[in-house]
Amino acid sequence: MDGSIGYLPALGVAARADSPSAASAACNLTWQCFHADLAVVRDWLGSLRAAGVRQAGPALLLALAGLRRATLSPFRRLSILRLLKGPVLKTCAGLPKSWSGPGQPPDAGADGACPRGVKLEQRLYRLMFQNLHQALIQLDRGPPAQEERQVRRRDWALHNLFRFCARQLRYAALWGCPVPVDTWRDLHDLYVYLMVRRVTGPAPGRPRRRAPPAVDATFEYKQLLLFGLAEQRAGRAVRSSAVLAGLGRWAGATLLEDPHGGLHGETGLYVVDIGQDQPPRRHPNPLDAGLRGWVLLPPAEFFEQLEQAKLGMVH
Repeated sequence: MDGSIGYLPALGVAARADSPSAASAACNLTWQCFHADLAVVRDWLGSLRAAGVRQAGPALLLALAGLRRATLSPFRRLSILRLLKGPVLKTCAGLPKSWSGPGQPPDAGADGACPRGVKLEQRLYRLMFQNLHQALIQLDRGPPAQEERQVRRRDWALHNLFRFCARQLRYAALWGCPVPVDTWRDLHDLYVYLMVRRVTGPAPGRPRRRAPPAVDATFEYKQLLLFGLAEQRAGRAVRSSAVLAGLGRWAGATLLEDPHGGLHGETGLYVVDIGQDQPPRRHPNPLDAGLRGWVLLPPAEFFEQLEQAKLGMVH
């Protein structure tokens, strides 16, 4: 198994470096390096720092794809992801960004338009999410040894799972790009997994957690659902600082209700279908028993702020 240059089926694209030197740097971090001392990975990252973001981006893409295919313990995988997180974020911050949607964004320059498609930055966020999810599942299935250490690492993985999913969604909304395929479906699956695990508890033989979790999965999930709904209802107005700043406040007041309860037969509700790769959507017809998911009930202030943003009253 090799983490060098090749076809990345998970992304559906052929990965290609911008220059021979970038390709050479990417080839240096093969699957053997993931099993070696972490100093090898640090040295490789140091060489990327001097190469610049246009070379570092493709190299990190290939490294993350190779890491996903590598057979590693969850602790080793998370240790490598901790090392890669900073360079990935710095590289993404330095990558050029252009509006890809129809027309021009409100603050675009003359060269604001570019072909639509999933961008390198989104692919890096996507691969970080996939690797973190892989490590989370490994941790939960592993032996109960060193439980407190596993709890800390699991909290770190979970926190960053929601953060890197948020980065995928925000990039698409802010720069007019499509959301990578399965982003929403994976988010729904993650939340269902976490809720089932919370109800059933840890596997037999594993001690229950004594302290409350450091990450409120329901709160994080609702923030992302509200962002997806805001992007649908308000379009470019989701770029409003007031909308972005209010997501946490509105998430705290938002309800996720069982559709099979007292809401059966209601019309015009916003539903979260966990079997679909999509954000919440308005369900114009009466709610039936076939929905797999929840009804999203945001506070009135959320919709009021969206209308103000659409009218240009908030900047």
